[in-house]
Amino acid sequence: MSWKQYALIGLALLVMLFAGAVVVLTSQVQHFYADKGVAGSYLAARQAAKNNDPLAAGDYYQQVLLANPQDMTILQATMQAQLLAGTIREAQVSATRVLEVLPNNRQALLLQAITAFEAGDYSRAGRSLNEMPRGPMSQLLEPNIRLWIAIAQGDTSRQEQALGQLARASSFAAVSLSQAAHALEISGQIEAAAAHFNRAAQAGGLRFLFFTKSFGAFLERQGKGEEAAKIYQFYQSTHFFDPHIQAALERVKNGQTPPIETDEVINLSLAFLAIGEVMMAEQRIELAAAYTQLAFYLDPGNDQTSFQLGQLAAAQQHWRAAEHHYGRITHDDIMFREAQVERAQILNELGATETAIALLNGQIEMYPDHQASLIALGDLYRAHHRFAESEKAYDQAINNLAAETTDDWHLYFARGIARERTGNWRQAEMDLQKARRLSNDEPHVLNYLGYSWIDKGIYLDEGLKIIEQAVAKKPQNGSFVDSLGWAYYKLGKYEKALEILQRAGQLEPTDPVVTDHLGDVLWRLGREFEARYQWRKALAFEPEEADRKAIEEKLLLGLGPVPKAKPEAFMPRGGTAI
Repeated sequence: MSWKQYALIGLALLVMLFAGAVVVLTSQVQHFYADKGVAGSYLAARQAAKNNDPLAAGDYYQQVLLANPQDMTILQATMQAQLLAGTIREAQVSATRVLEVLPNNRQALLLQAITAFEAGDYSRAGRSLNEMPRGPMSQLLEPNIRLWIAIAQGDTSRQEQALGQLARASSFAAVSLSQAAHALEISGQIEAAAAHFNRAAQAGGLRFLFFTKSFGAFLERQGKGEEAAKIYQFYQSTHFFDPHIQAALERVKNGQTPPIETDEVINLSLAFLAIGEVMMAEQRIELAAAYTQLAFYLDPGNDQTSFQLGQLAAAQQHWRAAEHHYGRITHDDIMFREAQVERAQILNELGATETAIALLNGQIEMYPDHQASLIALGDLYRAHHRFAESEKAYDQAINNLAAETTDDWHLYFARGIARERTGNWRQAEMDLQKARRLSNDEPHVLNYLGYSWIDKGIYLDEGLKIIEQAVAKKPQNGSFVDSLGWAYYKLGKYEKALEILQRAGQLEPTDPVVTDHLGDVLWRLGREFEARYQWRKALAFEPEEADRKAIEEKLLLGLGPVPKAKPEAFMPRGGTAI
């Protein structure tokens, strides 16, 4: 294990956020809470933490503390929950109580330093940092805080000291170096700032939104708009569309120059936001949420921070919290339209599908060219089997395209699915073929097109060929393997079909379609008892209504005779058909 890995583990322990956030207590302590009548609150707090609901966990832990206000285990759990919930003021109060018993508690001292910094009490913030024990935190958090304290106080000596620490950072180098670069630009040291930005880029900074925005804005201010546009375009080519990057590209195009941010509190907030983004990319969701909550506390007006908190809450399936974070983003914010799309998806998860649809339709009425809203609406209709309505949304999105690009394959793929499900196979096939060309044989497109041909009894040879391509690209995809087995079934090669469908069943053991197909091939092989067993299993896996009726009919009557091959003259083009 590398030093960096040990440092990250140490940092996770220092911030005291861990998966599940379960507090382990001895049986004696649990009996104590039972005797005090707060066992219910204690258990509810543990369950809320396990369910990624820190706000509820903090409230329940507060009730537990009524029984024993000095219990350090519960106090620290309360502080952790409050930090994750973003109730930083309450967390700071808990931190004060923790420090009365544990004066060197790192997390409590960090919270005190941040709240003091936000209040402009730089001396108290510095004292809290001085009292913190040395460790991995001193290589990441402390120099960032000390840098902006020194700048706020005009202390050039301590500013240089903090810059030196940030320049030597090996963990989260892109964060530390970009913070140092920004501070150097503020002080007029442009060459040094450029050197730090370039080092951060070499350390992988261009993978992240925070760095791309910061470095690009720096280049723009130095009159290097073309270079800035290149890194913005690189980010857009490797990530989903981002409104902030698009706004930056528009700014370069119009010859505008972004102002430099000099507010110390906002700049420290950006440091925490950046750490949160890196943690999120590494799937350290609890840590990312903690840092992003600190960023929000320092600068609640940053729409990117609220959006990131929404993403983190959604990643934990904490839908109401996610909807709350997205809902804070206003009409005037750059992220507003994207946030509304996310809100609609969250509302659908909460069961408010019609509200979600109304929200997206309202968005489209205001912004008819907003592709994300149109695609989200089409996807939402399609998820609820409202295929005709979904086709209309995709139609509008496709009509908005100025020119087709390879990235647009998914639109034609989605519309092709909608058209196929409404019975409009001729146009559906055209869409699927276009998606195939634009995507350069994306395996999901190959599978859907091939399966559709096979299921309709046409172009079996070609369908088999392209499904084999899909399986070769994604051999562990059970749906693709099922399609391949179904192709052999349609060709009458039942032994081969059985072998492949059994593998599909191992990959997708509870999929009703795979199980239904396995029953069909067993029936054709004369293993009727086993076939009916598979069909009953398929019913237990809750198939779609039309499939359910077909399976019930097969349980009663079995399968009819094997369809006869169609004469070649009736085929629209070459291939095998039945």
